[in-house]
Amino acid sequence: MAINDEKITRLETAATAGDARAARELGRLLSLTVTDDPEADQTWPEERWLRAVLKADPHDVEPLMLLTGRLAQQVSYWENGLEMNPDMVGECGEDEGTVERRRTEAQELYARIRAIGPGVDAEAGLDELAVLLGLSDKPPAEDTYSFYLLQDEVWSGSVVHAAIIVASDPDEIRWACDRWLTLSDGGFGGPPTLLTYVDGSEVSSIDLGEHSTDGVMDWATVAVPELTGTRLPPGLPVPGRDLYYGFSARVE
Repeated sequence: MAINDEKITRLETAATAGDARAARELGRLLSLTVTDDPEADQTWPEERWLRAVLKADPHDVEPLMLLTGRLAQQVSYWENGLEMNPDMVGECGEDEGTVERRRTEAQELYARIRAIGPGVDAEAGLDELAVLLGLSDKPPAEDTYSFYLLQDEVWSGSVVHAAIIVASDPDEIRWACDRWLTLSDGGFGGPPTLLTYVDGSEVSSIDLGEHSTDGVMDWATVAVPELTGTRLPPGLPVPGRDLYYGFSARVE
């Protein structure tokens, strides 16, 4: 089924009524986007749905990895933000205590993932996640995964504002790109670039501005390569690349 606003509405209606499968899919999709003004701080629209799924089934490994990975992203995002601008404490209510609580929860969830044993395809990403959470210094295997990377950035003086989306399904990266272009009125610096990585190596780079009119993509003209090799599992980081599955906002 195509991913569009109607599908998201159906999933949200079903998830609100208690359908755990709908909440699972909705949580995964919403992790690829934001719901607020893209000029504002990053939002985490998937979190409530992932928590609902895990309340129904604490051993459902995909939402478990998604929530753990997103909490790790939150820790990184807020640590970087508070370092660059300590005034964010007053503006957003985030401080070292709330960041540390997120880290502690992510560490506890990580232990649950390891106890379940999600399979060999997740090993490299979990090793990277352990390093990010301060649980290990074991170097993960790099050049392991195949994934799509959407990049949009704009410079303001010496500061760069960037929006990044990492996904491992062609329909989902197209949908996430359309959502971002809608939210950002065509992108930060114009339509973004779509890169494809197979086994850690870049195999395609597409300037989406060449396929966009007034911020609307003509996907029929975009040859998005299929992924071969091991796809990045939802929720896990890409070893060695400072990239997380899902949407990331950065200021550097």
